[in-house]
Amino acid sequence: MSLAEWIETIFGSMEGLLAVMLAAAVFLGLYIYCAARLRASRTEMLERIRQSLTLYTQLAGPLTAVIERSEDTTEPDESLVSHLQECKAADRLTGDLLKQIDTYLQDRDNTRLPQISRTLEREMKRLVQERSIILRRIENPGWGIGLWMLLKPAIPGLSFYAAVLWTFNLISRLRNPEAWSDFSVWALWLSCMIATVSFYRLLMDSKRRSLGVIFYGLHLLIAAAALINLVSFQASPYVLAAQIVLYLTGFWFTSSTRSRSERPYAGNLELMETYAGQSSAGSEDSKRTDEAYTSYPHPLSPRDSGAGGKSRS
Repeated sequence: MSLAEWIETIFGSMEGLLAVMLAAAVFLGLYIYCAARLRASRTEMLERIRQSLTLYTQLAGPLTAVIERSEDTTEPDESLVSHLQECKAADRLTGDLLKQIDTYLQDRDNTRLPQISRTLEREMKRLVQERSIILRRIENPGWGIGLWMLLKPAIPGLSFYAAVLWTFNLISRLRNPEAWSDFSVWALWLSCMIATVSFYRLLMDSKRRSLGVIFYGLHLLIAAAALINLVSFQASPYVLAAQIVLYLTGFWFTSSTRSRSERPYAGNLELMETYAGQSSAGSEDSKRTDEAYTSYPHPLSPRDSGAGGKSRS
């Protein structure tokens, strides 16, 4: 068998061979680009951790010194204030630590410094552990992690070709004039596209620390629901409705759950003001209740009524 006959047997024609070669070139280009972007993303993450740890360690020393001599003086240390202001520029600064720093800078109360020190120590340990995990995955990955790092850059290219495949399937079905008014045809295409997007986010989005189980679970269900379209073409409207409901459920979970860093900490000004308002309102209510109780005419006890009867007699 000659080369021309072999090409025609496998690819149908020379144009088919060129199309396959072009698709392979596009896929290779996407793979190289995504691999470079993932490598740059890991480097950027390490740089952000390094910048935050540098500012945290510069703050830790003066903060500990002020806490140790806080019994001798109540005046705020200007060097500490300067380091706290610089710490607010950390890339990985959490909302909890930012609120504590803002509260101290507002009232300059040294009794808040131990809480800031504990929070700062906790954040430093968390960043050091995260940096160690990233470096271990880059420098000494295991078998599974190494294989995943090799395959992950191919996910965008596979998702792109899947979207092209669903579009070609839609075009082939629309060659029938009756298919333009068939909602199942459009629902099939839209359902497959939604499943492709969920598949892409499921495998590529690795920054979801909070809501991790909910995030991955919902996207897995959305992508898996599209498999029903392979069994029954007429079920595509119901599959599309189920996927939309799952997406709306994800919005509900995201808006109803608060992370630990978003919750008020002990000593938060807003929390203290709310508690003070509730305490003052409660004291005013109890005071009004006591006044109403004392002003209301109470019946005499049996002993008092007997004494009153003897005096009248």
